[in-house]
Amino acid sequence: MGKDHSGITRKILVVDDEKAITDLFSQILGDMEYEVRAVDDGEEALKILDAYKPDVIVSDVHMPKIDGDELYRRAIERQPSYAKKFIFLTGSNVDTKLQRFLDTSGCEVLDKPFDIIELSEIIKKKLRSSGL
Repeated sequence: MGKDHSGITRKILVVDDEKAITDLFSQILGDMEYEVRAVDDGEEALKILDAYKPDVIVSDVHMPKIDGDELYRRAIERQPSYAKKFIFLTGSNVDTKLQRFLDTSGCEVLDKPFDIIELSEIIKKKLRSSGL
Protein backbone atom coordinates (compact mmCIF):
# COMPACT_ATOMS: atom_id res chain seq x y z
CA MET A 1 0.00 0.00 0.00
CA GLY A 2 2.83 2.45 0.83
CA LYS A 3 4.62 1.74 -2.45
CA ASP A 4 3.80 3.22 -5.80
CA HIS A 5 3.44 1.29 -9.07
CA SER A 6 7.22 1.32 -9.57
CA GLY A 7 7.88 -0.13 -6.11
CA ILE A 8 9.10 3.13 -4.51
CA THR A 9 8.13 3.48 -0.86
CA ARG A 10 6.33 6.76 -0.23
CA LYS A 11 7.50 9.03 2.60
CA ILE A 12 5.28 10.60 5.22
CA LEU A 13 6.35 13.28 7.68
CA VAL A 14 4.28 13.34 10.89
CA VAL A 15 4.47 16.50 13.01
CA ASP A 16 2.78 16.46 16.42
CA ASP A 17 3.86 17.47 19.91
CA GLU A 18 2.07 14.51 21.48
CA LYS A 19 4.41 11.51 21.50
CA ALA A 20 1.46 9.11 21.71
CA ILE A 21 0.17 10.51 18.40
CA THR A 22 3.53 10.33 16.59
CA ASP A 23 4.07 6.80 17.92
CA LEU A 24 0.59 5.76 16.78
CA PHE A 25 1.02 7.26 13.32
CA SER A 26 4.47 5.70 12.96
CA GLN A 27 3.05 2.29 13.82
CA ILE A 28 -0.08 2.54 11.66
CA LEU A 29 1.64 4.05 8.63
CA GLY A 30 4.64 1.74 8.98
CA ASP A 31 2.24 -1.22 8.93
CA MET A 32 0.86 0.22 5.68
CA GLU A 33 4.43 0.10 4.32
CA TYR A 34 5.04 3.85 4.25
CA GLU A 35 8.38 5.28 5.34
CA VAL A 36 7.55 7.49 8.31
CA ARG A 37 9.56 10.23 9.94
CA ALA A 38 8.00 11.75 13.06
CA VAL A 39 8.99 15.00 14.78
CA ASP A 40 7.47 16.82 17.72
CA ASP A 41 7.21 20.40 16.44
CA GLY A 42 7.08 22.56 13.36
CA GLU A 43 10.56 23.94 13.91
CA GLU A 44 12.05 20.44 13.72
CA ALA A 45 9.93 19.68 10.66
CA LEU A 46 11.35 22.70 8.84
CA LYS A 47 14.89 21.55 9.64
CA ILE A 48 14.41 18.20 7.91
CA LEU A 49 11.77 19.03 5.31
CA ASP A 50 13.96 19.67 2.28
CA ALA A 51 16.35 16.79 2.94
CA TYR A 52 13.60 14.26 3.72
CA LYS A 53 11.33 15.29 0.80
CA PRO A 54 8.06 13.81 2.12
CA ASP A 55 5.26 12.83 -0.22
CA VAL A 56 2.69 13.66 2.48
CA ILE A 57 2.91 15.86 5.59
CA VAL A 58 0.54 15.10 8.47
CA SER A 59 0.66 17.96 10.96
CA ASP A 60 -1.11 18.91 14.15
CA VAL A 61 -2.35 22.50 14.12
CA HIS A 62 -1.57 23.27 17.79
CA MET A 63 2.12 22.86 18.67
CA PRO A 64 4.75 24.76 20.63
CA LYS A 65 7.28 26.94 18.78
CA ILE A 66 5.68 26.77 15.31
CA ASP A 67 1.99 25.91 14.85
CA GLY A 68 0.69 23.96 11.86
CA ASP A 69 -0.46 27.05 9.98
CA GLU A 70 2.98 28.67 10.31
CA LEU A 71 4.68 25.41 9.30
CA TYR A 72 2.45 25.32 6.22
CA ARG A 73 3.26 28.93 5.27
CA ARG A 74 7.00 28.49 5.70
CA ALA A 75 7.02 25.17 3.87
CA ILE A 76 5.22 26.53 0.80
CA GLU A 77 7.54 29.57 0.76
CA ARG A 78 10.38 27.08 0.26
CA GLN A 79 8.55 24.83 -2.16
CA PRO A 80 5.06 25.70 -3.41
CA SER A 81 4.33 22.03 -4.18
CA TYR A 82 4.23 21.34 -0.42
CA ALA A 83 0.80 23.02 -0.36
CA LYS A 84 -0.77 19.89 -1.85
CA LYS A 85 0.97 17.56 0.60
CA PHE A 86 -0.49 18.69 3.94
CA ILE A 87 -3.09 16.91 6.06
CA PHE A 88 -3.93 18.71 9.30
CA LEU A 89 -4.96 17.16 12.62
CA THR A 90 -7.25 19.13 14.92
CA GLY A 91 -8.64 18.73 18.37
CA SER A 92 -11.81 20.34 19.61
CA ASN A 93 -10.42 23.81 20.39
CA VAL A 94 -9.92 25.50 17.02
CA ASP A 95 -10.17 29.29 17.25
CA THR A 96 -11.71 31.50 14.56
CA LYS A 97 -8.37 32.52 12.99
CA LEU A 98 -7.20 28.92 12.76
CA GLN A 99 -10.54 27.72 11.40
CA ARG A 100 -10.36 30.41 8.72
CA PHE A 101 -6.86 29.17 7.78
CA LEU A 102 -8.06 25.56 7.57
CA ASP A 103 -11.06 26.58 5.47
CA THR A 104 -8.98 28.58 3.00
CA SER A 105 -5.89 26.33 2.79
CA GLY A 106 -7.67 23.65 0.78
CA CYS A 107 -5.92 21.00 2.89
CA GLU A 108 -7.57 17.89 4.23
CA VAL A 109 -8.38 18.01 7.96
CA LEU A 110 -8.71 15.03 10.30
CA ASP A 111 -10.31 15.44 13.71
CA LYS A 112 -8.76 13.74 16.73
CA PRO A 113 -9.57 11.02 17.45
CA PHE A 114 -9.25 10.00 13.83
CA ASP A 115 -10.45 6.98 11.92
CA ILE A 116 -7.64 4.78 10.50
CA ILE A 117 -9.58 3.98 7.32
CA GLU A 118 -10.27 7.67 6.73
CA LEU A 119 -6.57 8.44 7.30
CA SER A 120 -5.56 5.80 4.78
CA GLU A 121 -8.01 7.11 2.18
CA ILE A 122 -6.88 10.71 2.61
CA ILE A 123 -3.22 9.71 2.21
CA LYS A 124 -4.01 7.75 -0.95
CA LYS A 125 -5.95 10.74 -2.29
CA LYS A 126 -2.99 13.05 -1.56
CA LEU A 127 -0.60 10.72 -3.33
CA ARG A 128 -2.89 10.42 -6.37
CA SER A 129 -3.36 14.19 -6.59
CA SER A 130 0.44 14.56 -6.55
CA GLY A 131 0.73 12.05 -9.38
CA LEU A 132 2.39 9.44 -7.15
